[in-house]
Amino acid sequence: MYSGTNAGVLKCYDAQIGTRCYQQRLTPESAAFTASPIAGDGKVYCTGEEGDVIVVRASQTFEVLARNRLGAPCLATPAISEGTLFFRTRSHLLAVTG
Repeated sequence: MYSGTNAGVLKCYDAQIGTRCYQQRLTPESAAFTASPIAGDGKVYCTGEEGDVIVVRASQTFEVLARNRLGAPCLATPAISEGTLFFRTRSHLLAVTG
């Protein structure tokens, strides 16, 4: 189970026994994260307000797989449907497939 803070800290918990596996800052600088993290295809997607998407492996060990830029501010939580990720920035709707 994953949760994120507005200050850009991702927390991972073992839901079966209730212990925290890790608590890790997503960016070295103090970036803001309004959108909730989402999970799919073995990954957790964390979208920052400045439009940075940090992709983390869905496991009990913290591992950043990618850092991607949307090119515009993003406050909305992304959506997943049929293998496509949807990101709504201030001015665009972006669809990203596999």
